[in-house]
Amino acid sequence: MMRAPLTLFAWIAMALPLAAQPAEDCASPSPPSPDLIRDLTRWIGTQTDYDITRTLQDPPEISFCQTGEIITYEGHNLLVDPTLRAAYDLSARHIYLVLPWNAENTSHVSALLHELIHDVQMANRDWPCIGAPEWQAYKLQEEWLLERGIDPEFDWMSIYMWSRCPRDVHPD
Repeated sequence: MMRAPLTLFAWIAMALPLAAQPAEDCASPSPPSPDLIRDLTRWIGTQTDYDITRTLQDPPEISFCQTGEIITYEGHNLLVDPTLRAAYDLSARHIYLVLPWNAENTSHVSALLHELIHDVQMANRDWPCIGAPEWQAYKLQEEWLLERGIDPEFDWMSIYMWSRCPRDVHPD
């Protein structure tokens, strides 16, 4: 198995669609607190058999970006499109949270959780392809949201397609 590059995560790591809001209308957010990151990471540990030590002791860097902004992601420029809520850059261990973001908003926090799941997943195992970790990340995110009374209404057929590994194609 190979360690999966995470470029696909940028395309599909949207937690929940949120109403469009011009960046200039967004208050400057506070970064997620160390307590929030610790609590989310511990929750991941209770739901999986993954070792969460690395993420607890050395969480990934977190920063904010805006729709329409170009960020450096996995060594390339990435345009943050309106459907993206968050992204995890494995090579830099960096989580990008897309504005608006507020730690009091459960949907926003679930986007952070999703990306922390990827950090834990990548520290614990190799994946056969870039999309393979998505199914588990979305299932865990859904479970966390359901515990809080929110049905995310994810498009499971699309998530299934994103998380499938392409078949090996060999020429005759």
